[in-house]
Amino acid sequence: MREITKAQEDILKALWAVGDGAVTDVIEKLPEPRPAYNTVATVLKVLEKKGYISHKVYGKTHVYYPVISRREYAQFILKNKIGGLLDDSLNQIVTFFVKNKNISLQELEELKGTLEKEIEKQRKKP
Repeated sequence: MREITKAQEDILKALWAVGDGAVTDVIEKLPEPRPAYNTVATVLKVLEKKGYISHKVYGKTHVYYPVISRREYAQFILKNKIGGLLDDSLNQIVTFFVKNKNISLQELEELKGTLEKEIEKQRKKP
């Protein structure tokens, strides 16, 4: 995966919200003030060249769809951006988010539960 700009990321997020859609569908999911049709069409073509999306042609209409999931993109960002800043230490990454975000007690309990399940799963591995 290659890095993308903030504008490209915003359009990718809009496409994730749409699923499959034409340029006008993507524009509708963007916040005001919305960029021009040609701008969005150009950014979609750039995202396609970078391997984030693809398209199908129906007559004269190009229907775009993501080929990278939100989760895959998030993993890329965590590994390459945040991980690099924190020396790729999972402990430092998690500690950073826990201490620097207003995480609710419920979210902390969910995280604890997830960690406990993963610990048990790994203990059972041969």
